[in-house]
Amino acid sequence: MKIAVFAGPTGGHFYPALAFSEAFLRRHPDAEILFVTGERGRRLAEKAPGRFNYEFIQDFPFPRPRSLEFFSRIFPFLIKLVRVFTAMEKRLTAFGPQLSIGFGSYVSFPGLVVSRRRKVPTVIHEQNRKMGKANRYLVRWADRIALSFPVATPDPRVEMTGLPLRSTLLEKARQKTESSFPIPPKKVRLLIVCGSQGSEAVNRLWLRALGLLSHEEKLRMAVIHITGEEDLERFQKMYPALGLEAEVFSYYERMEELYFRSDFALTRAGAGTLFELALFGMPAVVFPYPHAESHQEANARYFHDEKALILLDEAKCTPDELKENLLILINSSELRRKLSGRMRGLAQPEAAEKLVEAAEALL
Repeated sequence: MKIAVFAGPTGGHFYPALAFSEAFLRRHPDAEILFVTGERGRRLAEKAPGRFNYEFIQDFPFPRPRSLEFFSRIFPFLIKLVRVFTAMEKRLTAFGPQLSIGFGSYVSFPGLVVSRRRKVPTVIHEQNRKMGKANRYLVRWADRIALSFPVATPDPRVEMTGLPLRSTLLEKARQKTESSFPIPPKKVRLLIVCGSQGSEAVNRLWLRALGLLSHEEKLRMAVIHITGEEDLERFQKMYPALGLEAEVFSYYERMEELYFRSDFALTRAGAGTLFELALFGMPAVVFPYPHAESHQEANARYFHDEKALILLDEAKCTPDELKENLLILINSSELRRKLSGRMRGLAQPEAAEKLVEAAEALL
């Protein structure tokens, strides 16, 4: 069998596509997978070689309609789009897929349109609770629509498969009991992670909240902080000066190791992050990214409505409010256990297998 997989070059799109591809090959070892992503996804592909034929296409994100640069960027975008469609026609002709599956972003659009025109069965998978722009365009042409979040719809093509997670995360989550973090066991371990690049806004708010903690409160906690490249040196120097035990990274590839060693998280609300936290049963204080069509707000709202996390508004939250919410979790092991159980109840460890089954039904 030959499967064409299309995924955006950021982790939110790339990793669910990778998890699906791994699961498909586990069930069909002789299958051949063409994994198409943008040039910016090359760094992710290099760390996940797998048994795939990687294809990197020119990045051509659609210019924002309300931006000042829209009119200067729309013509270069259209030229790139024509080139990408031409290249995709040639590549799919040479590969000859029996199924094409898209995981959102501008990369999926030409791949699935060309596949549909060639009468290749198509699947789209939506990571977020609120469907992204590319998938909204592609819905009309999809033979099957797989969702990460439950939704009521009469459309027979729709199936709630969940968000596929990598096998390394699934294996590590099964092992999580008491961690072996190398500090006194009475310390509560806080993981601060806001995507692979960190978040300057959340880092700044956390820094101000940290300044409000007493010496005794700091002694009760330890921090694992993924800062992003720009803030790395500042936090590496700051934590020792404050007497706070911490591990600081600009980026960390094997997130399952950090989830395994942490008690709760301060994070954004990307769908991948939330379902990974759910898999490990990790309580969280969450700041949804306020832009990108409010996708993260909708994701976080689902978990918040299930009483599984603490949801804060970045624009309105004060350092004192953040401090109080963090201390509530640090001081109450009972609350952490309660939120942990609710998070685990929303986990979807079989999502990759379900998505493979949806693909098999079309094949």
